[in-house]
Amino acid sequence: MNRYTSAEKIRVLHVITRLEKGGAPAVLLEVLRRCDKRQFVHHIATGLAQEPENDMIAFAKDVGFQVFIIPALIREIHPFLDVYALLKLYFLIRKGRYDIVHCHTSKGGFVGRLAARMAKVHGIVYSPHGDIFEGYFGKLKTCLFVWLERFSAGFTDKIITLTKSGIEPYLKAEIGQKSQFNYIYNGVDIESIEKRKVDRIQKRQEIGVENDCPLVVTAGRLVPVKGHTYLIAALDQVRKEIPNIRLVFLGDGELKDELLRHTKILGLENHVRFLGMRNDVPEIISCSDLFALPSINEGFGVVLLEAMAMKCPIVATNVGGVPEVVLDGETGFLVPPKDPVQLARGIIRLLKDTSPALQMAENGYQRLKTCFDIKETVTKTERLYKELLER
Repeated sequence: MNRYTSAEKIRVLHVITRLEKGGAPAVLLEVLRRCDKRQFVHHIATGLAQEPENDMIAFAKDVGFQVFIIPALIREIHPFLDVYALLKLYFLIRKGRYDIVHCHTSKGGFVGRLAARMAKVHGIVYSPHGDIFEGYFGKLKTCLFVWLERFSAGFTDKIITLTKSGIEPYLKAEIGQKSQFNYIYNGVDIESIEKRKVDRIQKRQEIGVENDCPLVVTAGRLVPVKGHTYLIAALDQVRKEIPNIRLVFLGDGELKDELLRHTKILGLENHVRFLGMRNDVPEIISCSDLFALPSINEGFGVVLLEAMAMKCPIVATNVGGVPEVVLDGETGFLVPPKDPVQLARGIIRLLKDTSPALQMAENGYQRLKTCFDIKETVTKTERLYKELLER
């Protein structure tokens, strides 16, 4: 009998540079919490979040995962720390006798895969959680990361993208072979999110938004690739037709001060709220009239699923994996990136024409139940591990 179909559990080590609130780390923990503990043992190796209050290491330990902290495992390139992190991972993998090392995001993906290769691991899996081809780095740094991706693809068993369309940019950049790729949609716990619906008036009072004002919500790190400057520019146009419009930002990041200045220059101080990192994103979405995602590049956009679960109309940019999540004209509107005019038109159209907006929201909810249930994400992930080791 194959050892991986016996009573012995499959040991998996996940490598990620940061285990922080939101994005890839949050999705990873949600999937691992639901994996079959009778068949799998999951451990996590991670660096530290830049802001300690955003770290989810304590949460991961509380829900039963063994977490190995490697402070040298950072997102930025640092030759000395990178070599140190590589060696720490190598000895950790050897000691832990892992069957699979699953690496997440570009930096953790390179260092983790190299350590796994050195330790002669049976199965090496890589989940980029998006791509680094546009909007993240300058031209020189992007070329370096592409070279590193090509190199490490040579000893990777499976590369898992978030969407089917997410495979093509890697093949176009000559990273890996088609047979190495697979895609697994992110998913959410639909029932759990639905239970977080709150009283509209009460929640709006809490966040400082009047009940009779149309409310647009966006969520994500305040960094250039998320395109928030274009959303503020679009809001300046929207208020000409909807004077009492309100926009709420959920998230924090390096661009906050610049976005605040941009807001003041346009005279939008009374229209915009910056609420920072929040644990009640679905609750705030549930009392909003529209969700906007203005990203320049977006691998998937899990927060879109939360908006769909709350039956909230969506306007998003037509980038990355978003078109596989939001179907243009059916479950929301897609607009070109870096185009505040089209973004404003989409927002105005859905806020003013409520009947089609509500129908799109309902369509989005039905699509969510069909395609993006986290149970399916877990099933496909477990199946991938088993098939990989059986081969």
